[in-house]
Amino acid sequence: MSRQRFLLKFSWRNLGRHPIRTVIMALGLAFGTAYIIFALNFSASASQEIIADFLAQYFGNYQVVAPKYYPDIDKKKFDANYTISEDQVANLPMDTYVRRVTLPIFLSGPRKTLGTLLTGIVPEQELRLSKVSKALSQGRFLTDTGHNEILLGEKLARKLGVQLGDEVAIFGQALDGSVANDMFKLVGLMNFGGGDMEENLAFTNLVSARTLAVIPDDRFHQLISFGAFNSPTPVAPPGTEVVPWRTILPEIHGSMNFIDIFTWIVAVIIVVVISLGMGNTLMITFLEREKEFHSLNVIGARSSWIAVSLALEVLMLGILGIGTGIVFGNVVTTLFNVYPISLKLFTGGKDIMMGGMAIIPKVRLWHHHQYSWQAPLLVFFFLTLSLIFPIQRIIQRSRRAD
Repeated sequence: MSRQRFLLKFSWRNLGRHPIRTVIMALGLAFGTAYIIFALNFSASASQEIIADFLAQYFGNYQVVAPKYYPDIDKKKFDANYTISEDQVANLPMDTYVRRVTLPIFLSGPRKTLGTLLTGIVPEQELRLSKVSKALSQGRFLTDTGHNEILLGEKLARKLGVQLGDEVAIFGQALDGSVANDMFKLVGLMNFGGGDMEENLAFTNLVSARTLAVIPDDRFHQLISFGAFNSPTPVAPPGTEVVPWRTILPEIHGSMNFIDIFTWIVAVIIVVVISLGMGNTLMITFLEREKEFHSLNVIGARSSWIAVSLALEVLMLGILGIGTGIVFGNVVTTLFNVYPISLKLFTGGKDIMMGGMAIIPKVRLWHHHQYSWQAPLLVFFFLTLSLIFPIQRIIQRSRRAD
């Protein structure tokens, strides 16, 4: 029998000498590995689901605009004087885009006059692609042919003192430099969960917005993509630029990145705790077998041979535990892919407020395959570190006994 095969058999036999202890240690590794895979998949899936749900309500994945439409680093500021034409974006696949006109205006009601952002939309496109219509709480949604109809957030309507069927006065500046003013009829109220969006947005159809702002029929401010989340950013057509949501909403992007990084930090802490426990258990196990190691020294076994045999034991234990954890972690991920997790379980039944909107997503876990090797590699790395000190101590004691 070759030396390598003997070492493997010897090390495997030693794992069975204390089966309960071996099973407990393997389960510790399996649970840690499975939890890390699940936690990382959950964090990545939750971030993706929350952002996708949030962007689908209004902002979209990216925007095609004129190069000077966003003049500053702060993308919340824009210059409504810059528009794009239908001809400029004619080569884009328009089945996932909506056209919008955006105007800073003042709304005047019986109680007061307030500034807000008027968004001119194509109702048919929004109904098909975005979730703007889902926020409608009273009244009806806009129509493509409706003249001077407007939707307001519930908070904004209360502050203005208007109800369904009332008229509100709109005034601002048209693109030709004239004063834009007209009367609009309130046909619907929007509920964004009580956030800032309810007083910062008003909607009308694209035709009414163009007429108010004196914008030609073939021009608009924004072409918003509601395609698949994380879809490739298209090449900007000539005379335009493509602005991804990460640039428009850097604080939201930063928050999601922080959550992902924090999940990795928690995973590392869990692995360190498991490794410390494993190191302590290995030290106790090796000390219990000290007489056995002395006997092996007497019959001519070198300290290096003993060290290799102990390392092989831990390696086999690691393969058994970590391999089980990989399977279990992916099974749990698959389970919650079929049965999504409602985030209300973690918020006491309350909605999540993001960017002035209430987000109520159910998180469907997806397999992010890189975690199936990154998590085991992390566990195995710290398991190897936990092995060094016990083996070193045993070898030193063995040499002193000689």
